[in-house]
Amino acid sequence: MTGERVDFLCNVCGRRNHGVPREQVENREGQTCAGCHSNLRMRALMYALGDELFGSPRVLLAFPTDKTIRGAGMSDWDGYALRLAEKLDYTNTFYHAEPRLDIANIPEEMAGTLDFLISSDVFEHIPPRELAAAFSNARRLLKPGGLFLFTVPFEKIPATREHFPRLNEFRIVEEGGKRVLHNTTVEGEHERFENLVFHGGEGMTLEMRMFSEADLLQRLQTAGFSKVAVRIDHAPRFGVMWPIDYAVPIVARA
Repeated sequence: MTGERVDFLCNVCGRRNHGVPREQVENREGQTCAGCHSNLRMRALMYALGDELFGSPRVLLAFPTDKTIRGAGMSDWDGYALRLAEKLDYTNTFYHAEPRLDIANIPEEMAGTLDFLISSDVFEHIPPRELAAAFSNARRLLKPGGLFLFTVPFEKIPATREHFPRLNEFRIVEEGGKRVLHNTTVEGEHERFENLVFHGGEGMTLEMRMFSEADLLQRLQTAGFSKVAVRIDHAPRFGVMWPIDYAVPIVARA
């Protein structure tokens, strides 16, 4: 209903929010918590994480303090990353800064060490030739039964759309006030791409593709995950209200 306002308890920071326009709460990327500025994607991730780790969803502050549970994030948002580090043996990693983790080339000593791994809107930025290794390594990082909590933009389309399917040696330069990608293919051909889409944050934030849901589920199964589920949770009390059935969290078990 247009103009409807809702109250919700932010499950990231515990702030009680009152009279927030429903369309804002249902915005995947809109910062709708007056306390921590969490968006729907972040609240949905913490909702699924609490449910998967402890058997029921809860406010992050109510997670038990248990340093035997080891997890890692991939460029996670500080709003929940700092709180997770207080509760669990959790480390936020980065592609471009310490502590580093290149998911396409993980250190062997990290294999099989994690109870959970969070990757939120990262895999759409991975170059095509590294993508299969990234999915495989996400599985390899986890202990048996470990949890992969995962989001990317995806749609219910027949196949994943690769924006640069022949990407090989590339650089991004500024030309006339806009960024342009120049690529040299394996065959030595030159390609030039305009109208690039960048997401927020540091590091490699160029959108490489739009995933299809079917392709995502198949890739996770091929990587060796035994259980894969799309989480379209509806929990108005925590501000988790999905108006769509795509680009939502996916959980996979090793």
